[in-house]
Amino acid sequence: MTVRFAARLALGASVLAAGVAALPAAGHAAPAPDSAMLAAVTELDPATGRNLKYPVKPGEVVPAALGVTNLGDAPVSGLVVQIRVLDDLDLAVKHDNCWYAVDSNLEAAWCEFDSELAAKQTLAIVGDVVTAKADARPDKVTSIVFRWYGKQWADAQGGVQQLADGDAGQGTKAVRGTEAALTLAERELPLPETPRPINFAYAQLVTPPTAQPTPTATPTASPTGGAEPTVAPTGTPGAPGEGGTGGDGGGLPVTGANIGVLAGVGGALLLLGGGGYLIARRRRTRFVA
Repeated sequence: MTVRFAARLALGASVLAAGVAALPAAGHAAPAPDSAMLAAVTELDPATGRNLKYPVKPGEVVPAALGVTNLGDAPVSGLVVQIRVLDDLDLAVKHDNCWYAVDSNLEAAWCEFDSELAAKQTLAIVGDVVTAKADARPDKVTSIVFRWYGKQWADAQGGVQQLADGDAGQGTKAVRGTEAALTLAERELPLPETPRPINFAYAQLVTPPTAQPTPTATPTASPTGGAEPTVAPTGTPGAPGEGGTGGDGGGLPVTGANIGVLAGVGGALLLLGGGGYLIARRRRTRFVA
């Protein structure tokens, strides 16, 4: 009984020792912290003091400043940046010093640079990185997330390709770009209140105003000058064969049937007058006799 208990105790102790021995190996699997003291920097809005929002139209490049400052006292040899965008922001241009991964609505790029960053120096990416999609919607254009690492740290994790594979969707791999490489250039950019290796640059979609339909001209009975049409002539009719009194809206000459009517009336009056004369003469003759 005592022998069996001692055997079990020895077995448990050996299992525990094996577990303790395995702990350092498991802890070693976690990435070591980056020894480079880097701060991700971008432009600030002078009115608010916050990160600037870059206005962009559909299909245009977002001119965001994606920079890095060395906060340490020693130079950093080689740099790596991770850039991530969502929804209607796109990593359209694929540079050959970057590896690109897609996971649902997330796009990521891991880019490496051989540049040396001196102490307290600031460098920023030169080249087109992020664009707004041609059919972008305002509510789907938000932020660019970028984080800087020392190249020494990235190499210890297996390099940028392996890091990019970690951002790829299930069953997919990162793809290397084929366009001209991104570069870095010195640039003055302000440090945020709390410098960190990760930062955000914001994009704001600007959409052109919707064009209003042009009204179609419709025929109108009113004169274009604004005068109302008149029904009755405004002038006095002139003599036969002559025009009216002149001017717009003048009367028309009296012609045709109107002359015949007047002639007939005149003839009737002449006949009546002649008949009256003869009757009066006969009466006078009879009176004298």
